[in-house]
Amino acid sequence: MKLEIVCVGVGGRGVLLASTILMETAIEAGYKAIASDEYGMSQRGGSVVSLIKIGDFASPLIGRENGDIILAFEESEFYKTLFYLKNGGTAIINTEKKSMPESVQRLLKKRNIRYFLIDADGIAAEKKMIQSANMAILGFFSALSCGPYTPDNIEKMITKKVPAKFLDKNRQVFQEGIEAGNRKL
Repeated sequence: MKLEIVCVGVGGRGVLLASTILMETAIEAGYKAIASDEYGMSQRGGSVVSLIKIGDFASPLIGRENGDIILAFEESEFYKTLFYLKNGGTAIINTEKKSMPESVQRLLKKRNIRYFLIDADGIAAEKKMIQSANMAILGFFSALSCGPYTPDNIEKMITKKVPAKFLDKNRQVFQEGIEAGNRKL
């Protein structure tokens, strides 16, 4: 199996934690995984891009239109990094919107890109864990059960990576993300 995943967002949104969870979930499932992170001014709200490749790859970089999946923790970052996504790819986008602008819908349809909108911020806020929107996105993604990324496998890694004092709430947000994914699939 080969899978190329792009996680995008801004600093403080949990992009790097989510990408670590995805990479280590794959490794624990017996897959080879490599990653590359780009997070220059992320501490000041700048862009964060994490590239994860599962399978037998020599380089962690993902070329233009090679990505299978984009997990966008910010809608604006999705637009900036859409070039990574291949024809026929999948995008999960954190937004409170119910639909994308018509011009974007036309582009995604033309490129046969399947996309899902999730209000991950709303889910996290409901659980009083505003900084855990990343867990909702991971939950939604796990509902797709793509390769090693099943709800059980990702939840096991969340249990290992999230500090104990935040674990219960993060798992609740993750479960809500799974439910949101199951409703939209």
